Amino acid sequence: MISTMLTSRRGLLAGAVGVPVAAALSGCVGRSWDELPGTRLSIATGNRGGVFDKYGNALAAVLEERLDGVTATTHHTNASLINLREVAHGRSDIGFALGDAAADAIRGTGPFADPVDLVALTRTYDSFVHLVVTADSPVKEVAHLRGRRVGLGGRGSGTRLVAGRILAAAGIASGEVTGTDHTLEQSADGLRRGQLDAFFFVSGIPNTAVTQLSDSVPIRLVDLGALVPELTETYGPEYTMGPVPTSSYGLPRAVDTVSVKNHLVVHPDLDVNLAYAVTRVMFEAQDRVDRISPQVRQPNLGAAIFTSPLPLHPGAERYYRERRL
Repeated sequence: MISTMLTSRRGLLAGAVGVPVAAALSGCVGRSWDELPGTRLSIATGNRGGVFDKYGNALAAVLEERLDGVTATTHHTNASLINLREVAHGRSDIGFALGDAAADAIRGTGPFADPVDLVALTRTYDSFVHLVVTADSPVKEVAHLRGRRVGLGGRGSGTRLVAGRILAAAGIASGEVTGTDHTLEQSADGLRRGQLDAFFFVSGIPNTAVTQLSDSVPIRLVDLGALVPELTETYGPEYTMGPVPTSSYGLPRAVDTVSVKNHLVVHPDLDVNLAYAVTRVMFEAQDRVDRISPQVRQPNLGAAIFTSPLPLHPGAERYYRERRL
């Protein structure tokens, strides 16, 4: 965990106001932005083959390259819900999380009995709910999942949260499907072997594991667009409609699905200089990240500050202010 001395957030934020862009880019409040001696970062990513996993591993490598004294490690999880708790309880320094799960966490709603103290470094990219079936499957809509074997996502995953809400929006009770808590790789293998009729997964597109599945078995994604209005009315603006083009997985046709924002979350007490440096690397070393993990989805500076309802960490806020966002 972080071994650098934590400093007053209020004092550092106040001291950062008015720092010229040139000075800020050459130093981090009196020291080089890439000198953070003795700092160990733990990053909670997600399922193997998912975008959280690919981007997280590449980001960790680049953080070590660009930030002197920083050691960054990643560990696989079932993603959002676990990652939020990992960061909130100090077991990880940085975590990837879907926006709906993060909103539940800070409000103390849904799977969170009490509010959790978390902030964001950035909005990363949008994820899309995949409801994957074989191309010849009789499942044409969510209602057709009744009585079938369905991968609902691992325990503690954002996928499992969204899948349950989608089933409820379609009028399917939890006992009306035979659900599994498989990981993404296990679900893809289960569909390939005929052990599952369908599985949910939430990811950026294209997802490596789903792409590999489509290379061996013709697949379809079930259209979920009609359920977006009810999800939005019930749970809020974290859910929007998003298209998945045919080119993503060689699909027979494009589909509309449920889109969810993603955030990179940290604890409010993360050292301000460290948060600033990590945020800077995310946007100023994207070419290097792309060389390590080609075509991985990376955060967009124009959308980075739109993390509501999560507040921004002061270190990240300082970086965005210097970039005049």
